[in-house]
Amino acid sequence: MSSSVRQTAPHEVPQGTRLVLYACLPASLGKAADHSVASTRRYVTDAGWETVEMHVDRAAPFESRALCAGWHNALAAVEQGRAAGIVAPLLVMLGHLEEDRTNLAAWQARTGALITTPWAVVDAADSAVLRRAA
Repeated sequence: MSSSVRQTAPHEVPQGTRLVLYACLPASLGKAADHSVASTRRYVTDAGWETVEMHVDRAAPFESRALCAGWHNALAAVEQGRAAGIVAPLLVMLGHLEEDRTNLAAWQARTGALITTPWAVVDAADSAVLRRAA
């Protein structure tokens, strides 16, 4: 299996799918960054999905997600079966560092979790999308 994260296209996520909304927002922007969370919540509702939990970390954007409590809570929600996957405003919020992306890809391969964003694109060369029923 590849060591890259597989992003599920929004049209491939069935209505009623339970997701954790996760965002990592720059602490320096304060409340000004909250619009990305609000727009992602609306996006989830419009798609007919369900946000079962929301975790927002306020951290430096290029810091490791391993240091973020909300990130660990989001992963646990999927691992414990409360959600089928994670939706984030931007894929980079799930990990900017190579180590974070590698860890996320391994986690996704192990759990079968889906990962999507409002602007998800699936690599046409590899149409296998990992999915976990919630």
